[in-house]
Amino acid sequence: MLATGGEDMLQMKELAQRAEVSLATLYRYFPSKDHVLLAIAHNRYENALRRVASEPPRGANVQERVTNHLLREFRAEQRDQKLTATLTRVLTETRPEYSQIIRQVNQVHMTVLEQVATGGRPLTGEQYRRLLMVLEVFGAATRRWLAGVSSATEARFQIRMGCYLLNVPGLFPAVDLPGEFAATQSPGV
Repeated sequence: MLATGGEDMLQMKELAQRAEVSLATLYRYFPSKDHVLLAIAHNRYENALRRVASEPPRGANVQERVTNHLLREFRAEQRDQKLTATLTRVLTETRPEYSQIIRQVNQVHMTVLEQVATGGRPLTGEQYRRLLMVLEVFGAATRRWLAGVSSATEARFQIRMGCYLLNVPGLFPAVDLPGEFAATQSPGV
């Protein structure tokens, strides 16, 4: 439904019919269309995590592996622009009631990048912070492309440049992280 007509085509009543469940049952598990979309985003990253965990690394170093992965992810986003636009919108939603699931989706996405970067080995605090920055650059490049502000070629360039941050020496000084930021770090960082 999303791929053919975008977000406007996703109607809860029709979704319930296609899933062969009652509308009440659908609403019990997904109180709104946005909850369905967030579940789709979460599921997509869970599938990506399983896929990258079973693949051999694609690249000689962390920067090359992450760049290859994010460019592959961007190509997938380009193939289904309506779905990408819909999921990007819901993942950048600022409604407080979505914050927990958005955090979970973002954490799975970050776990995918960690797996790609290190093959599942633990990251250092600096590596984790750099990956967070790269993920922010990737999201911004995607949003600019979706908005028509930049071309797909420019978005790919921005993604490559963001990944360059993974190899810049001395990017982060050795300082303690503020309490709020430290609390968002992955386990073991």
